[in-house]
Amino acid sequence: MFSFEYPWALILIFVFIVCDKWCKEQSEAIFFPHVSLLLLKGKNRTPTLHILKWIGISSAIIALASPVVSLHQYLEKKHDIVLILDASDSMKDGKLDKAKQELDAFISKRTSNNIGLVTFGNNALIASPITADIEILRTILKLQELGIAGHMSAINDAITKSYGMLSRSKAKTKIIILLTSCTDNKSTIQKDDLLSLISKFPIKLYTIGYGNGYDAFYLNELAKAGRGRAYEAIDASELSKIYNEIDKREDVSSKEEPNYIYLYLYPLFVAWISLLFWIYIRNIKGI
Repeated sequence: MFSFEYPWALILIFVFIVCDKWCKEQSEAIFFPHVSLLLLKGKNRTPTLHILKWIGISSAIIALASPVVSLHQYLEKKHDIVLILDASDSMKDGKLDKAKQELDAFISKRTSNNIGLVTFGNNALIASPITADIEILRTILKLQELGIAGHMSAINDAITKSYGMLSRSKAKTKIIILLTSCTDNKSTIQKDDLLSLISKFPIKLYTIGYGNGYDAFYLNELAKAGRGRAYEAIDASELSKIYNEIDKREDVSSKEEPNYIYLYLYPLFVAWISLLFWIYIRNIKGI
């Protein structure tokens, strides 16, 4: 859409037209002593000078009015997310499979995000680096099996590794979502060191306690330090509600924003060229 940012400036064209016909110089100009030559009248005025004069005046006024083209485009808010999945023995009896189903449903909704996956047991493994390829991530998620990273639990190490992944991210919003069904019993990172790390980074941490074997108090501490929220889910249906709530809280709906292209340099350039030619021709003709 084409428009002028200051359309009222175009009125100056009529001021110049009126002044060209009826204005008379009353006194010598102080700052522009030769400005009267722009309104040449009589036998010395040539058609070329007259045309150049009005091209210059009109172009300068158009530039002053600031022509602009607005292009509307949809911009999506980008999030970088790391999902942490507990694959220790605490996720047996089908809990891991149900958790993977809910994670898969969550991932499917976040098509405009970059998402990574960390799986932990005895060790914290980067199952997938942060990627925009959601389909590959979903495939990797399906390959996660019970005990794939060991049978015990290294929650602190998994969170630390996730923060390391997001520390290199340039996204405006960074999120970690931890899902666990156990207490930490294998990490090399201590609790106090982890809480200090979490508080230093602008990364939001959500924690989800799944089943009944987790430390609810500790998960609340982690979420509070990470400016997020702690959840508790007894079964898969509650887990589904939690992921849906997080999805709504971290909305990525697109919004329309205008992109402005300013064109004032073009008429300004024409005005300067016209003025230069006007001076050049006037000097040649000795006017």
